[in-house]
Amino acid sequence: MSTAPTTEKGRRTRARIVDAAAELFYERGVSATGLGDVIAASGTGKGQLYHFFTDKGDLVSAVIRHQVEGTLAPQRELGLHRLADLQEWARQAVLQHERSPVMRCPLGSLVVELSNRNADAASALEAGFAQWRELMSGWIAQLQRRGEARTDLPADDLADSILAAYQGGLVLARSRGDLRPLETALAMAIEGIGSRRAPAGRHRAHG
Repeated sequence: MSTAPTTEKGRRTRARIVDAAAELFYERGVSATGLGDVIAASGTGKGQLYHFFTDKGDLVSAVIRHQVEGTLAPQRELGLHRLADLQEWARQAVLQHERSPVMRCPLGSLVVELSNRNADAASALEAGFAQWRELMSGWIAQLQRRGEARTDLPADDLADSILAAYQGGLVLARSRGDLRPLETALAMAIEGIGSRRAPAGRHRAHG
């Protein structure tokens, strides 16, 4: 279990270790990153790392918490109220990856690598995605109340469609070295949310 720092210097050192590990895990993957790599990248010592983290699994758990907060905190501040705001969110998501040489989701990449190997990591990632879904569902529920989003499906389901478009779009973008699949997937998902479709099973009478 992680040891919580008791001084400001300790907090800075621990944060430096987590930041370095998060960046290396994002760029290389967890398996390809050793603790020696984290020590070198963070400019800390082996004793400092093991003072705060018992082992690599402990550090991975801290990185997951760091990545969840780093992914969701900026989105919580957006205050989406209109469908156009959701479209702008998608534009910014694509732009963020244009600025980075690594086309990966900080959370999605960890799910792919860890979900079948580490039960604690899988549980933490599941909780992180649940928070992300809840945030997006809240945005969409607002759009539904404003009459800007379809109401024949629950907001949770529509939130899932956006997250799936984001994750799947990134996989295709990475495989092709081109962000257009991500841009297209998000645009189509958001268009589907804003469209007015009749609920399944209901048909207009003819005659």
